[in-house]
Amino acid sequence: MNRPVYESEQDLFRERQLAVKAERAWRCQMVKQSKFNQFDYAAVRDCRVVAFIEMRNRSTPFEKYPTMILSANKMQAAQSMHLATGLPCLFLVQWTDATGFVSMLNQYPVIMGGRTDRNDPADIEALSSIPIGDFTLL
Repeated sequence: MNRPVYESEQDLFRERQLAVKAERAWRCQMVKQSKFNQFDYAAVRDCRVVAFIEMRNRSTPFEKYPTMILSANKMQAAQSMHLATGLPCLFLVQWTDATGFVSMLNQYPVIMGGRTDRNDPADIEALSSIPIGDFTLL
């Protein structure tokens, strides 16, 4: 059974804007990965991948919530990718008033939760609960 894809053109536009911001900050090329890849982007310098990047755009200010959640499956994928490549895996988030990133190789408390507004049972899953204080701001 195929999962629905909720990604809109507006989501992709905002994601690309965030990628451009990352390119400037990290002096790299952000290469979009396929829709069903483990990560949204690969950061590349001189044709070499230097990091894998998962992205999120939020419609809330940085300090509205004390934590940011990310699928525990994504965190596990980051651990596996790091073991296979030795490369960093970063979670890059754009809030309305800040941009920050955190390593996906850290361990965080795991909670059950997720979206309930789409009536999709697959939206409820194990989530890593990342304190916003762990984010490095760009």
